[in-house]
Amino acid sequence: MTSPPPSAFTASTLAVDQQRRRRRTRLLLGGAAAAVVASLAVWAWSGSGGIPGDDARPTSAAQAPDAVRRTVETAPRSVEGRAAVQYREEIRQVGATADALGAWATDKVFAKGLVNTVKGFSLTKENATDAKGDRPAWTLTFPGPLCATTRHVSAAGWTAVAYAGERVDPGQSLGAPCDRLAVIDLDTGKKRWETRLGTADAPAGNVNVTMTDGAVAVAGDQGSAAYDTTSGKRLWTRSARGTCADSGFAGGSALLALVRCGDSAGPRFRVERVDAHTGRTRWTYRVGEGIEAVYLASAAPAVIAVAAGDVQVSHLIPLDEHGRARGTIRLADTHMPVGCDRPFSAVVESCRSVVVGPRELYLPVDDDIVSFDLATGKSGRRFASPTGAMTPLKTNGDHLIAYREGSGFTPSAVVSLDPATGEERPLLLFGANPDDLAGTDDPTRDDILYEHGRLFLAATSVYGPTDKGHLGELSNVAVGVESIAP
Repeated sequence: MTSPPPSAFTASTLAVDQQRRRRRTRLLLGGAAAAVVASLAVWAWSGSGGIPGDDARPTSAAQAPDAVRRTVETAPRSVEGRAAVQYREEIRQVGATADALGAWATDKVFAKGLVNTVKGFSLTKENATDAKGDRPAWTLTFPGPLCATTRHVSAAGWTAVAYAGERVDPGQSLGAPCDRLAVIDLDTGKKRWETRLGTADAPAGNVNVTMTDGAVAVAGDQGSAAYDTTSGKRLWTRSARGTCADSGFAGGSALLALVRCGDSAGPRFRVERVDAHTGRTRWTYRVGEGIEAVYLASAAPAVIAVAAGDVQVSHLIPLDEHGRARGTIRLADTHMPVGCDRPFSAVVESCRSVVVGPRELYLPVDDDIVSFDLATGKSGRRFASPTGAMTPLKTNGDHLIAYREGSGFTPSAVVSLDPATGEERPLLLFGANPDDLAGTDDPTRDDILYEHGRLFLAATSVYGPTDKGHLGELSNVAVGVESIAP
């Protein structure tokens, strides 16, 4: 397997590497022991009542190829899990950190970004057990490092990435010019189109990318722009307006812009709903004074996260279809949506621990998950975890899909939660101990995806050896788990 070029690595201190390495788990998935544990766990979970039948499953409507994907998950025939993907790389520099931006999945391929590459791993039946899925089906290499990605994927399996158009020297990735944008087909590993960014040129740390139906939006130091997802044709540009400029976008089934005004000593913010195809503002919500930072937790329904008087998020504010504030959710220390602030990144669509549904949003509180009503801001049902911490992943019709860490001999799990009744249904069971799982135990830092009945755990940073004695060892990048009988 080809290692990433050492020139793309950025050095970090051993102390930081060791501290963060302890938060990452080892790649030891699959095998007979895990299968036995998962099989025993089927009996342990079979007592969950109120499991919806097949007639209660949500259904999906046909989507245009360039519309942002809205996947409907169904329960597998077996909840027993097996390894589907296991991606490791050799980091050849002691004490180095390699950026690993982007993780995506379709029904055919899992794709993962690392430094200046994106690698795709086949999920088809004939290849699912081939060498534990550790050989990429394709590799797409860029001239310089990836500098911005979006979690959104189109119905046809396309996503967008921004990257440096030229190779950079070691330790200079943050300052590399983020001057290229491409839409790639995740199933084939081919670029559908690429373009040189014009008004959105900026250093790597100052660019963000998102996708909405039919359009890719980019914001940078000098302005923002949108491009047609299918053709790459530029749809519009927006430059700074006085002291105000677009800081970033949130996408999905709508497009929100975060506009920042003034200087760092006294910033002012507003949130705009933007027509993705014309760039026109449909409505504006002006954030109150005294706010240190604003993040876009969701574009539809619109929910923003604000840090009032401090750098940490203190309130979540749902907005209605006209941009008016609904019930404000005041946060306590026990359920602060960590992960919104991503250092050295301009990403504002980053509150991974907040999942927003049509009527409620969900937050991790201690090891549990609590729902909050979007209209009133009041807390609702609490889903208690009998084992490790639970993390909300996505809504699925009226249900919530969550990942639960294992504990002792209790397997880790993906479960479907019913907000109306509080009942749950297991979807996937695997591994007996968090230390035996491939990926990470920090869902707010790294990527956790559940798509087409498969769970993927993917690092956003990959670490080199702590000393020369460990040179040649493989570092964990990502793992995928699927049902033995989908």
